[in-house]
Amino acid sequence: MSSADMVKHALYKIRECINKNNYPVLIVLQVHDEINTLCSKEFAKQWSIIMKDLMEKSALTVIPEGLLKAEMTISEVWEKE
Repeated sequence: MSSADMVKHALYKIRECINKNNYPVLIVLQVHDEINTLCSKEFAKQWSIIMKDLMEKSALTVIPEGLLKAEMTISEVWEKE
């Protein structure tokens, strides 16, 4: 498995979670290992916790030791680092 597989798995789990729970979230962009979503300000904090968990669980498919941690940023605009 590669990091690309990990991101694909995360995208699948995020989409599944959004649809299953009818969350008011849109997946807007995926660049390399970054996944950008869009939601209301009121739901942003809750969503960032859920998404972080989904991404870190997806990382376990590549590195079972759990060494990868997701970084979350809540912003009104896309930020490039």
